[in-house]
Amino acid sequence: MDILEKLQNIDKRVFYLLMALAIAIPTISPLGLGVDVTPAVQRTFDFVASLPDGGRAVIGFDYEPGDEIDLNPQAKAILHQLGAKKIKVVAIASFPAGAMFAEQCLAILEEYGYEYGKDYVNLGHYAGGEATLAAFANNPTAIFAKDWRGNDTSSLPIMQEVKSMKDFTMAMTLNDGPTGGTGTHEWVRQAVMAHNVPLIMGVTGVLAASNETYVQSGQCKGILAGLRAAAEYEQLVNKLAEGTVGMDAQSMAHLLIVIFVVLGNAAMFLSKRAKGGAA
Repeated sequence: MDILEKLQNIDKRVFYLLMALAIAIPTISPLGLGVDVTPAVQRTFDFVASLPDGGRAVIGFDYEPGDEIDLNPQAKAILHQLGAKKIKVVAIASFPAGAMFAEQCLAILEEYGYEYGKDYVNLGHYAGGEATLAAFANNPTAIFAKDWRGNDTSSLPIMQEVKSMKDFTMAMTLNDGPTGGTGTHEWVRQAVMAHNVPLIMGVTGVLAASNETYVQSGQCKGILAGLRAAAEYEQLVNKLAEGTVGMDAQSMAHLLIVIFVVLGNAAMFLSKRAKGGAA
């Protein structure tokens, strides 16, 4: 069997092995292949950069297990930027699992010398959707008497500074859609329309188009969509992490597929040409 026939009959196990390596290598050590920063991500980064140092941000972890693949990396990238600007962070969650994701992501802030209860807090899960968010906006400690760790919120220095939504410099929702939690449109109503607090969004890829209208109307200062947006943001904050790993693995897998398609078709074309010439 000559080389052309071998290329047309590669054992599928070889392909699976190479695919596994293509995904595993960037997972172990990010390659940092890089992605172009899109205008939407740059707009979001620039808005956060324009905030005064030492302000306050409220972040809604409004997503369920499965979507943390896209939204956790977005949260961590944003938190790096907030941490560098010493912006205090209050996290809330409209899904039970959101409080756990918040705890995982907020650990980033300790790299910047943040102290729990003073510079950041995870208030945990709230039920009731928009009605509870509206009540939180008017009196946060009335809704969260205790934080996710069991502390009395009224005793925490950061919460003594927050009397209403108006005390926040910025609001953000990390959102996977209206599936039982608080949706993006509800954040627009309660943060922007009711209290004039600037809002940014982090959403799964499929929600980008339906929420772009809020950016066009000026009700949302920026939107991040999917894992690619996280990778772009990581480049901007110079912290390559999960988003970059995911995009590296995806790029390597796509490259391997293209290589096999090109080799297979080239081998078939040249094999037919050789047989035609021999005849």
